[in-house]
Amino acid sequence: MLLIFMGAATGAISSMIYVAPALIAIPALYFFLPVFDLSFQALMLPAVATCIVAFIPAHLYTWVKAMQQGEVDSQSLINFAPGIAMGGVIGAQLLSLINMVVFNLAFSFIAAVAVIHILFQAKIESRRAIAIPKLAHLPVGLLVGTLSLLSANCGSVLAKGLCTLNKTKAGQRQGTVDGLVVFASIAAMVGFIYPAKNVDNMGLGGFAGAVHLPSACILAASHLFFYWLCRQRGNALDKRVLSISFVVYAVLSLLRLWIP
Repeated sequence: MLLIFMGAATGAISSMIYVAPALIAIPALYFFLPVFDLSFQALMLPAVATCIVAFIPAHLYTWVKAMQQGEVDSQSLINFAPGIAMGGVIGAQLLSLINMVVFNLAFSFIAAVAVIHILFQAKIESRRAIAIPKLAHLPVGLLVGTLSLLSANCGSVLAKGLCTLNKTKAGQRQGTVDGLVVFASIAAMVGFIYPAKNVDNMGLGGFAGAVHLPSACILAASHLFFYWLCRQRGNALDKRVLSISFVVYAVLSLLRLWIP
């Protein structure tokens, strides 16, 4: 039931205000796993891996829709997708090696960037474009992919910032972000299936590396259904209220993360 409710919340909210679903799901697991006598610290890697893989179908669906409507900047995908995909694999591998302090720092950084982008979106978008040299495309993509996966994120937060600073056309921005997220997530899935460190599966079956397939399927189905159900719904006031609610949720999650 927890996975179904998580999928409903992440699907509905991310479809309306385009926030990274992992920023909702990971704190929820941190809050509720102890109710089932489970520790998030002990299950950090499989929890993150399962969430990242579960959200792939919704990102893929949105990206395909955007491509059909011509709302994807193909040049940005060509420039940054290879590096982001490589970073996704590396980040997934490193995630199995880091401790909770490093994870908390990385997650806090990404959550703070997401909150800042929501609060100061108009000012950020009004800034002049930053021209990224051709030789820097691969390193920048590598950094985005690696840091995103280390922070339990599919890449949408940093990819959105990258597209904003690179002045991707507004109508093509979200489709481009979803494309970059698909590359990062699928690459990360490979890294999670073959983690650098063995995963403690607690005697449970259904694991493919660090990914718990039954949980991933349930979460994916719920997330995709509610994403499709709420896609392009809601007026400006609804989205504003959801954005403020997400900011409050993110701030409280960070406080709970650092102050047990």
